[in-house]
Amino acid sequence: MRRLTLILSDLYLPGEAVSAGALPKAIALPGLDRLLRFARPEPLHRDWRAWLARELGCGPIADLQPAHLCALGFRLNPAGSWIATPVQLEARLDHVRLLDRGLKRMLPVHRAAWIAEFARSFGPDLALVDAGEQGFLLQGGPGADIGTVDPARLIDADIGVALPAGSAAALELRKLGTEIEMWLHSSETNALRQRSGLAPVSALWLWGGGAVAHTVLPPEDNAIAARRIHGSDPFVIALGGLARRPGTMTPMPVRPAPASFAELGDVVHAYVQVSPMSGPEPESLHALESNWFKPASAALLQGGLSEFDVIANDVRFRIAPRSHWRFWRPRRSWLESIGHAPATPKA
Repeated sequence: MRRLTLILSDLYLPGEAVSAGALPKAIALPGLDRLLRFARPEPLHRDWRAWLARELGCGPIADLQPAHLCALGFRLNPAGSWIATPVQLEARLDHVRLLDRGLKRMLPVHRAAWIAEFARSFGPDLALVDAGEQGFLLQGGPGADIGTVDPARLIDADIGVALPAGSAAALELRKLGTEIEMWLHSSETNALRQRSGLAPVSALWLWGGGAVAHTVLPPEDNAIAARRIHGSDPFVIALGGLARRPGTMTPMPVRPAPASFAELGDVVHAYVQVSPMSGPEPESLHALESNWFKPASAALLQGGLSEFDVIANDVRFRIAPRSHWRFWRPRRSWLESIGHAPATPKA
């Protein structure tokens, strides 16, 4: 029997909207409606990253700051490490907004050019490290605890309340972010993106770092050979660098997310991270509905899956083959199910 965990890594709902009953109108996703209607929701301890790290046997480092675990996965010093996510911002009359679809993906040639260009402008004290198509890892930033926010939580929202504030270190990180924005404004690589028909990057959103608590590595043999990891988030890629096949020093490869459930093949347990609110078309909600939600629902009924987990909005929705026996549960849209699940409060 197989298990599948599908992580919708950028699907968050504003807490104020949920508490006020002001959920936006949901697009029709009947397959996801049905799955979530019969699911058992469980709030995540912190977020999907910490949950996944524990699931994969990372032990004492599972609760490290995301940038610190990323640094370990890329064999770098965690001190001064920050995730640097390319974002597109827009100045409005009274605030600055992270645009809808504003988390930008980078082609390998653009990432390499940007890293070299950044080194000429900010090196040797600061450096960008390639962390995959969804961003970079910044080395050399402030090493103090600073409250920051995953930009996936700010899609199509005012960024003002999420900017670092309250301490000298926070102001230092904010100043660095501003300097990087100015650099990007005149960046040759940004101009190359625009000539290629791609949207420019307004800023590198720095987040997920802080003071280093410890750098304990996970056990070399964490018994995950029967599992498979898919995704493009820097944290997911870093987990692949930390995870080892049992009895070997070989890292677990992280593959791109398959286009459909059928492409997973015969694997015992797969973790698939997708970005429906900011990723490419195959990861959009409409594509996930036809290529993942409906086929997974059918596989549960036919015995091809023993469990299907959907992670969204800081909640794990667990669906078992006999979940449909909970027929008394009221019908409601997937957005209502996600919005009214018992999530853990987040900053």
